[in-house]
Parts: sequence; C-alpha cells; structure tokens
Amino acid sequence: MKSKKIDIRKYSLILILAAMVVVCSLLSGNFLTATNLTNILKQVSIVTICAFAQGMIIITGEIDLSIGYLAGMAGSFACIVYVATQNLPLAFLVGVLLGAAVGVVNGLFVAYFNLPSFIVTLAMQTVCFGAICLYTGGQNIYKIGGFNVLGQSYVAGIIPITVVFMVIMLIITHVVLKYTKFGRYLYAIGGNTDAAVAAGIQVVKVKWFAFILSGVFAAIAGMVMMGRLNAGIPGEGQGYETDAITATVIGGTSFSGGAGTAFGTFLGSIIIGVLNNIMNLMGIDSYTQMIVKGFIIIGAVLVDSLSKRGKTGIKIMASSSDAKKSK
Repeated sequence: MKSKKIDIRKYSLILILAAMVVVCSLLSGNFLTATNLTNILKQVSIVTICAFAQGMIIITGEIDLSIGYLAGMAGSFACIVYVATQNLPLAFLVGVLLGAAVGVVNGLFVAYFNLPSFIVTLAMQTVCFGAICLYTGGQNIYKIGGFNVLGQSYVAGIIPITVVFMVIMLIITHVVLKYTKFGRYLYAIGGNTDAAVAAGIQVVKVKWFAFILSGVFAAIAGMVMMGRLNAGIPGEGQGYETDAITATVIGGTSFSGGAGTAFGTFLGSIIIGVLNNIMNLMGIDSYTQMIVKGFIIIGAVLVDSLSKRGKTGIKIMASSSDAKKSK
C-alpha cells in the first residue's frame, strides 16, 4: 500500500497558532485561563468580521480601505435610529442598508468606471467619517440603552454575542466562497481577469456585488462594535481596515488575488489576537505593537510574493521542457 503524503502547508496556520499558544503560556501564567481566552475571542470578533469583508475583496485583486470608517458610520447611525425609535430590528436594518449603500458607491467607481480601488475606498473613508460627524456635530452618541445587546449580551449565559456574530459570519463567508457560483467567480477574477471575461463571467457585476457584500459585513461589525462600547463613537472604526488586512494576509489570502479562505482568515485573526494579547500581558506599549503588526504585514506579503514567484518559475520551466519534447 502506498502511504499518503501529508501536505504540511495546509496545516501551517494551525501549527503556528499551536506553537504560539505554547510559547505564550510559558511567557505568562495568565494566558491559558478561561477568562483570558474568552477575552481574546471577544477582542478579535469585530476585526474578524471586517477581515471576512476584506478577504472577499482582496480575492478579486482589489482592496477596501473604507471598512473601518464605514463600520463607525453605520454603527453610529444605527445607534441614533435606535435611540429615536427603540426599535432594534429597524436600527439594525438601517445600519445594513447604509453599509450596502456605501458598497454600491465603491463598486460603481471601481467595477464600472474602473478606478483604482485603493483611491476610491480611501476617499470613501473621508466621506463616511464626514457624513456621521456632520449629522452629529462631531459628538458621540451615549445612552443607547438596549442597543448594547448586540455587543454585551451572552447566548445561553456563556457564549459572548460578539463571538456568535463572528461564527455566523464565518459560516456565511465559507459557504459563499466555497459553495456558490459567486464565490468561484471571485477566485476566477482575482486569478486572471482576462480569462474570467473570456469564460463569460460578468466581472463588473461580480466585483460590484463583492463591494456591496463587503459594506454589509463592515456595517454589521460596526453595530456589534457600538453595542460592545455601549455608545456610538464614529471614529472608533479607524484602523480596523489595517487590522483586517493583516488578519487576511496572515490567513493566506494573496494580495494579487485568486487565493484565500474564510477559515484561513479566521485563523489569521486569532493569531493576531493572541499576539496582541500576549504583548498586552507583557506590558508592551501600543506603539511597539503597531510596529510589530506592520512588519508582520510586510513579512506575509513577502512570503506570498516569493511563493508565487516560485510557482511561476516552475510553470515556465515545465512549459519550456514540454516545448522541447514536442520538437
């Protein structure tokens, strides 16, 4: 019988996470406590939802830098609606619609007018932040009452609602990417746009819908975030787009598009959460943590670039050898 070879690369993220847990438990006796592990999941839940949104966009070869400020805007407006109506479903719906509306605008300029997604979504940061600050006069929204159930309640008295939202979005993202035509089209577009067009894929519509879906995910993350903070704070989403990119890239999503999974993004987010947690437990200041995360992004992109370069080299060698044989 032939023994099956196990591809260690498929389990690299799990192995890295396991190694980190071992090292962190040795560095701090408080790391492996149930309270601390629960805190890690609560802390990464919002970023992870944003990372799922970012991941779908990066798979197409684009990027969405508006996610953080969009989360802050949609979450704050949802708080305003709840305070005025005391209707949580209505407030949640308004937040989702705002996220979708921003996604429509992003997708319009990126997919239809073919503008660089970096520029469009960077500009949308300013639009989102300016819109909510114009409405509120730059003030935070306090006394949001029952809206905090979205971020502070527990399911069955044990599981934080933020973790539940994260798991639900994980399942949705996994199903979309792996089991739907839309998901397959995302990979096809990111892998080779010209080939996708030749195959009859409506690239404009697929990209447009990807940005709409990204906006909805970001809005949900924003509402969960405001519920956890027990206030509507428009600027609180600042920087979430960077954390989402970090988690996505660490999780194996290629910046050049065409590769990435929901579970990989989830593991990438957990790895960053563990890293942040142990640095906090060790008393490392926030500025140093920012430097570390910055180098992690560079390292992850470098690894992805080198691995793709290697695969390209192999393909070139194979094609040249095939050509020689055919002569």
